[in-house]
Amino acid sequence: MHEYSLASAIINQVKQVAREHNATKVNKITVSADPYEMVIPELLQDAFNIITSELELFEGTQLELLRLPAEIICLDCDYKGKPSEEGDKEFAYNFKCPKCDSRDTHLNIRHLTIETVDLEIPE
Repeated sequence: MHEYSLASAIINQVKQVAREHNATKVNKITVSADPYEMVIPELLQDAFNIITSELELFEGTQLELLRLPAEIICLDCDYKGKPSEEGDKEFAYNFKCPKCDSRDTHLNIRHLTIETVDLEIPE
């Protein structure tokens, strides 16, 4: 269950940001991941809840996971974007380029990223 490690890393990064801004509360954290990062939203939320259950800074914090669309890079024409179709049945993740129809493509993996952190900062 790598979601526990991911939740822990998110919390540690947000703690650092909160300290830098003298925040008293974290209201919301938005993270993004592509579909191949293999993050199970429910497990990430459960891990986040377990870790933050006794951390006052995170009391009531909402964690939002945004799923990014699949993105490929074509090695033939340098296209970067959404594939025209999913991989074929013989080769996992062998996507087709919508620009030149090549299957000589790679997944553009975008790792889990903290997009926004909504903090309460005293005046």
